[in-house]
Parts: sequence; C-alpha cells; structure tokens
Amino acid sequence: MAFLRDFDYEEYLILLYFGRSQDKFALCQRRAYADFQRTLRGIQHLPLAKDAKVRSGDALRQMFASIISMKSPTQKQFDDWHKTGCYALKGVYQSHGYDAFYIGHAQKWINMTFKYLYVMGETRVPGVSQLYDLCHVPFDEILISALREYGFKRLGCAWSRLDDYDVYLDRQCWAFYNSPISD
Repeated sequence: MAFLRDFDYEEYLILLYFGRSQDKFALCQRRAYADFQRTLRGIQHLPLAKDAKVRSGDALRQMFASIISMKSPTQKQFDDWHKTGCYALKGVYQSHGYDAFYIGHAQKWINMTFKYLYVMGETRVPGVSQLYDLCHVPFDEILISALREYGFKRLGCAWSRLDDYDVYLDRQCWAFYNSPISD
C-alpha cells in the first residue's frame, strides 16, 4: 500500500493522455495536432504531407520558444506573435503544395498547444504560466454554441475553414472584452 501513497496520480494521468517523453512540448504539440488533423481534407494524398507536418512542428516549437522566453509580453505583443505564427504555419503547408490549410487550423494548433502546456504545468514547462492571461480562447463548437446565446455571431463557414485573421481576432476580442464584433 505504501507505493499507492507515493504514486503520482497527476504524472500517471499525463502519461495516459499524452504518452511518455521527456519532451513535454512535443507531447502537447502532437496532441494538439491530433485535435484538428481530421479537418485537413485530402492531406493524405499530398506527397510531402509528412515533411509539412515535421517542418510546421519545428516552426511551432521555435515560435513557442520565442514567446515563452519573452519577459512579460503585452497583449499586443502576444496577439502579433499569434498572428505571425498562424500565417507562418499556413505558409509551411502552402509551400508543400497544400492550399487547404487555413488560419482556422493554425489558430487551433497554437491555442490547443497552449491549453495542453497549461495542463503540464509550470514545473514541467517553465515559463508558460506567465502567458496564461494573454492566451486566446480555444473555441470549439460546444463553446461557440453556448456563446451564441450571448450574441456571438456565426462565421459563415466552419471554424477550421476561417481564413481571415482579423475575423478570428474580432471573435477573440468579443470573448475577452465582450466588445461588439464588427461585420
């Protein structure tokens, strides 16, 4: 029974959900990719799909390293970083011949990676907790449906197909500040 008292349930749950690796960022990034990959229509037919995934993963790792290393970034700096990151991820896929990678895919990959980094916690991923208040809402259909009762406007397309960052940021501002969404 002594081993049960010493057993770290949190570590066990992380292992079950994310898998085993010393590279906690890679675990979070991979899990976040799994959250949106089902919306990447036709990518399995792309000859360079694996290379695109590797290169975009490398770009994502560099992006996160840059924002985590910043000392007390402002919301504007974070938003600019996020926008640049979304377009960078989209650019990687476009350069590999996949034009159906949208801002909606990129924002979900970034936002879900943040969500999973917070699950890991500051002790496993140092520097991530300073960004918590700056992060964007990881919208999904359940949350969007609930927010519609409060005036959240429909996009006119699937969230994953959204390709206008300003519309995306407008929805984020509405969620953060309950400010009106421009049309």
